[in-house]
Amino acid sequence: MIPLRDDFRGWLRSPRRLLVLLFLILPVASAVAHPHIWVDSRVEVRAAGTSLEAVRAYWTFDPFFSEMILFDYGRPRGEGGAFTAAQVEDIRQGAFENLRHYGFFTVLRVNGERRAVERVENFSTFLDEEESLVYAFDIPLNVSVPPAGVELAVSMYDETFFTDMMFSEPYATVSGDQDLRFTMNRTREVHSIPIWGEMNRETIVFRFRRR
Repeated sequence: MIPLRDDFRGWLRSPRRLLVLLFLILPVASAVAHPHIWVDSRVEVRAAGTSLEAVRAYWTFDPFFSEMILFDYGRPRGEGGAFTAAQVEDIRQGAFENLRHYGFFTVLRVNGERRAVERVENFSTFLDEEESLVYAFDIPLNVSVPPAGVELAVSMYDETFFTDMMFSEPYATVSGDQDLRFTMNRTREVHSIPIWGEMNRETIVFRFRRR
């Protein structure tokens, strides 16, 4: 085992720096890549009237990554055990915003046509009852549901498999004051991934129609 200098050990304790280091070596290690972060995902489609406003995503992280974030940014210091607004913004900038380069690990299709995920809104983070870190954020949709209906497909995965993402129960909900009927189911679809080729990934498929 190669000894590490104390100052380098301290440098590695930052999840931001550790993730940067791992991303730098990722191309070399891609042939033997395996997950280092585990995420349970849930999605909530927010609707109003006959429009689909946004997909609200919830990511629950594994205990190790949760502890790394708490070590780097501190435990929640806000009222009622919540993170302060300043802490949330620090976490967003330091341990989330970079995912914009990867489409926030989200693939959306509306009636079969892929829609790029270039920005998200209303980011928040909190600890759940098991002290696991949760990210929550909105992916804008602004899709009007015509009389013929709309199909919305949502997949969430990291193409490098550095992060392993799976949908967990309850994997999807629909909320809001809406005049829509809908069905939803979890399925698996073949996705073409640059590093690995064709891979079978989980997808939530919603079908909406006007009442």
